[in-house]
Amino acid sequence: PSFSFPGNLKQIYNATTWAGLVDKNNCHPLFSFSEYVIAGIKDEQLNLVSINTAEACNIDFAHLDSSVVIVLETDAIHGMAAQRAFFVSLIRSGVEIPVIIKRSYVGLNADDLMLYSATDVGALFTDGLGDGIWVKADTAVGLSLVNSTSFGILQATRTRISKTEYISCPSCGRTLFDLQETTQLIRSRTDHLKGIKIGIMGCIVNGPGEMADADYGYVGTGPDKITLYRGREVVKKNVNSARALDDLIDLIKEDGKWIEVSRI
Repeated sequence: PSFSFPGNLKQIYNATTWAGLVDKNNCHPLFSFSEYVIAGIKDEQLNLVSINTAEACNIDFAHLDSSVVIVLETDAIHGMAAQRAFFVSLIRSGVEIPVIIKRSYVGLNADDLMLYSATDVGALFTDGLGDGIWVKADTAVGLSLVNSTSFGILQATRTRISKTEYISCPSCGRTLFDLQETTQLIRSRTDHLKGIKIGIMGCIVNGPGEMADADYGYVGTGPDKITLYRGREVVKKNVNSARALDDLIDLIKEDGKWIEVSRI
C-alpha cells in the first residue's frame, strides 16, 4: 500500500491488485465469485466475495471456507426483498456466514439517499440480518454524507453505537420551549459523547414515557422550567431553562460519562 491506515483499520483491494501487493498486512482481497473459485492466491484470514442476488441460487454456500465474507449486491427492482430472500435461504440451509449488505445508488439527492438506504438496509438490520453495511453513491452527494448515513443506520438499528443519540418528541401545543432550538443547543455541547442517549421532551405529559430508555432526560415542566432525569429517575425539578443545560452536563460529569472535546 502507498499509505498506512491508523490503528488496525483494514484496506480492501480488488483481488488482482491485492495479489500484486508486496506487503499484504491489514490488506484483504475483494473477489467476484468466479474469481474466488479459480484464484490461486487467497488471504488466509479474510476474503470478501461479491455475490449478486441474481446468481445466488446457483451457489453452494455450505462449501465456502471460514475466511469468506459475502458482499451481497442486488440489481433487483425490489432489492431489499431480494436480499432478504437470500438471508432466508441461508437460514433454511443452516449456513452461517458473515454478509455485508451492499447497495448502490445513482442520481439521488442527499435526502433521497438517506431515505432509500435507511429503508433498504435498515429494514434488514432491524431483523438481525447482515453483519456489515456498504453504501455506494455517485460523487454528487459526497463521501461524508455516505459515511454519516451508514453509521446512522448502524446506530439506529443498534448494530454499532458510534455517537450520541437523541430522542425528541414531535412537538405539540403542550411544548414549553422551542424544541428545535433547544435540541440543537444540547447537541452542540454533547454530540461527542459516544453511546449516551439523551431524551429532549417538550412537556411532562408524554415525555417521560417516550424517553423511557434514555440515559438522561431534559423535560419541560413549566414556562422556562426544566426537569432533569437520570434514566427514569427525577434528579432535579423546575430548573431555570437558562442553566438547565449546564446542570445536565454536570449530571453527566457526576456519573463519570463526560469527556472533554479536547481529549477526543
